[in-house]
Amino acid sequence: MDNQNTQNKSDAALREERVLEFWQKENIFQKSLEKESPKGNYVFYDGPPFATGLPHYGHILGSTAKDVIGRYQTMQGFRVPRRWGWDCHGLPIENIVEKDLGISGHVEIEKLGVEKFVEHARSKVLTYVHEWKRTVDRIGRWVDFDGGYKTMDNTFIESVWWALGEMHKKGLLYEGVRVLAYCPRCETPIAKSEIAMDNSYKDISDISVYVKFELADESGTYLLAWTTTPWSLPGDTAVAINGEATYVKAKIENEIFILAKDRVETVLKDKTYEIVEEFQGSKLVGKKYIPPFDYYANDEKILSNPKSWTVVAADFVTTTDGTGIAHEAPAFGEDDANLAKKENLPFIIHVTPEGKFAPEVTDFA
Repeated sequence: MDNQNTQNKSDAALREERVLEFWQKENIFQKSLEKESPKGNYVFYDGPPFATGLPHYGHILGSTAKDVIGRYQTMQGFRVPRRWGWDCHGLPIENIVEKDLGISGHVEIEKLGVEKFVEHARSKVLTYVHEWKRTVDRIGRWVDFDGGYKTMDNTFIESVWWALGEMHKKGLLYEGVRVLAYCPRCETPIAKSEIAMDNSYKDISDISVYVKFELADESGTYLLAWTTTPWSLPGDTAVAINGEATYVKAKIENEIFILAKDRVETVLKDKTYEIVEEFQGSKLVGKKYIPPFDYYANDEKILSNPKSWTVVAADFVTTTDGTGIAHEAPAFGEDDANLAKKENLPFIIHVTPEGKFAPEVTDFA
């Protein structure tokens, strides 16, 4: 060891380095795999990290736990092969390639050529391999790093398709509808872990609106809803209330507004109003209303569903904010979608994969 480099290191750090040097010199990890293993193999599947960024404390914590399991099972009489792996897919590498090539989004990738894009990704996907190896070795983890698998290898891809094929044969795959985080620039769903990368969560101020939904059988009487996603209103197919909460009818001039009793003072603070009726939310369930936009008013699928544009009860509606009444666009909210499945509400998809209004939304398309 270089004396100049060791002067400021603690005894523990120097001891660690001596142990690591001994393990590497004597090939101890390989010997642990070759020793007698009366209990056979212990299968250890390890989810791989990206090599497009540097390791951080989360990787080190996970690696330490994985290392402990492998060592413990080895001492119990198992042989524990441990292969490192690399996740070569997903947004991290795509973002790097787009920045390198000066392009942005799905359309420009196709214009460049998917093959060219993929080949550039292959050249960049293992950018930080050496830094990862140094960190993994330094924390004392025993793993076959040099023989690591890559998710871009054909052998790995074929094994995934084989596994999916076996699952299909057993009837374990099904088709369904889910609401997922989505990137209109990439035109693809994205994982929650991808959204959380690079501390991308932040508080912002956004548009919110109060919306009048006129009851079909009571002209001049409106359900007053509040939404932070006004763009989703053309896709509205229901209005949700809390069946256990108390609601009121508040008269303002010649109109009557229905909202939660607990929200009246806040929502109508600048209005002159008169409370003309008070009742439990469940009384509203099943009532029909006129949708705020008529873009889908003649859609056969929507019209044939008796639940279209009706009031339903939902546990997630509260009286702590808004009006106690929520507009439901099942295609664009997880709670909305779950409620739609439960209540058999129709879905309206009024936004294209590019994140633009569909042609039938004529005023905004």
